[in-house]
Amino acid sequence: MTELGGDNFRTSMSLLATGVTVVTTTTHEGPVGMTASAVCSLSLEPPQLLVCVQQALPTHVALEQSAAFGISVLGEEHVGVARRFATRGADRFAGLTMRDDIGAPILADAIAFFECRVEERHPGGDHTIFVGRVLRCGHQPGRRPLLYFDRAFGSIESAEYRLFRAWSEAGQIS
Repeated sequence: MTELGGDNFRTSMSLLATGVTVVTTTTHEGPVGMTASAVCSLSLEPPQLLVCVQQALPTHVALEQSAAFGISVLGEEHVGVARRFATRGADRFAGLTMRDDIGAPILADAIAFFECRVEERHPGGDHTIFVGRVLRCGHQPGRRPLLYFDRAFGSIESAEYRLFRAWSEAGQIS
């Protein structure tokens, strides 16, 4: 058994594949957002989800003061968006088409979205757990999610696509 310490916990958690989202809210200075993988369903009745945000991040400060937040589930084509929202100092919203129906911007081309009202806040170590009541959600069928695994972005490949790619790389398809 390996001791808990150093980067062991972080490395071990990196092997838990997760979906990639952008969490957003709006302040009096404008929209704020970050890339997050710590998002999950909490309850069906009432519909709730939770997001865990590190307390040192600017998005945390905005969520502490906000009544609403949005979750945009990223598709496999959104690697650049995920990196942009994870980069400090980046102009995260530049050039992106957003919806803003409840005070929380949502990526217009997200594969799924959730518009939430902040209902609860709970301390969790160096993070805060924000519980959101889902007011509206939607999805675009047939799209594949962006995943985060072992500190890298990836996607799910269908068996057919893997076979096609293998044939193509072997020169059997031109």
